[in-house]
Amino acid sequence: MEGARHERKPYGMATTAPTDDARAVGDSSSGAVNAACAQTRAEGKMTLPAKAARAVRPNEGTRMRYQRALLSLIKEMTASVEYWLEAQRRAQPPKLAEDALPSAEMRKAFQKLSKRWQKRFDEMAPKVAESFLKNSFRGTDAAFRQALRDAGWAIEFTMTTAMRDAFEASLAENVGLIKSIPAQYLQQVEGIVMRNYASGQNRKQMAKEIRERYKVTADRAVLIARDQTRKANAVVQRARQKEIGIKEAIWIHSHAGKEPRPTHEAMNHKRYSVDKGMWDSQARRRRGGGYEGAYVFPGELIGCRCVQRSVLPFTPAD
Repeated sequence: MEGARHERKPYGMATTAPTDDARAVGDSSSGAVNAACAQTRAEGKMTLPAKAARAVRPNEGTRMRYQRALLSLIKEMTASVEYWLEAQRRAQPPKLAEDALPSAEMRKAFQKLSKRWQKRFDEMAPKVAESFLKNSFRGTDAAFRQALRDAGWAIEFTMTTAMRDAFEASLAENVGLIKSIPAQYLQQVEGIVMRNYASGQNRKQMAKEIRERYKVTADRAVLIARDQTRKANAVVQRARQKEIGIKEAIWIHSHAGKEPRPTHEAMNHKRYSVDKGMWDSQARRRRGGGYEGAYVFPGELIGCRCVQRSVLPFTPAD
């Protein structure tokens, strides 16, 4: 396999990762969470190793370009919907609520508009996602390479099967997320239109509700851009770590969120296996309440701003 080319070979591979028993996101006042966090602090390796590369953070410029691309599509769609609704209002003045035929025709016409915009997003999703991921992967590769160089390990990366697989998996995820944007918005707007049409077409109320749906949709696009930028950054580093023989990394908590996960705070400066991640017993919320555990990586969970520092598998010469 074509892979990373480096100027010195690793010797003395990193030691086995310690037991990481970080317990989950939840109420920080909970005795169970506090006990779990205390156990994590007691068991983990709090001191940094002799040599670790600096953390590579997600590129904000890449995130903003992705966000602008998504918001641009959403604005086009909402403007089209509002224009169409105004045209329908003028062409078909409000009629009695018991008159079923105009309501059925309105639904049919709106569904036709919905299909057109779903098709538009379906066509644009691969292009927008691919552009974002190419920039993200390229930027993280360059930043990670420089971080290793600064730590004393000169290395050059090339495209590998593992990186192609990582890219394709990220592409499929982002394409799916982009395609889901109009489906949710248009379904909600259709409900608003039909309810208001049936009740006599309260135009002001309908316009207000549709504007609220736009804000919700725009907020979701911002979340997608932010979340996927962090994930792509983590995915690239993990793939490269495995290629060049890095076995461990150090979890770095961001200390930036308003409501930080207690266990992510406890994970700060802990070493973990890049093959497994760190155990978070409440990483996933179950339907109907409660949580279930999972091994997670920095930046993987929604809203997680944590990053990592790669533990070099050798001690560079001075």
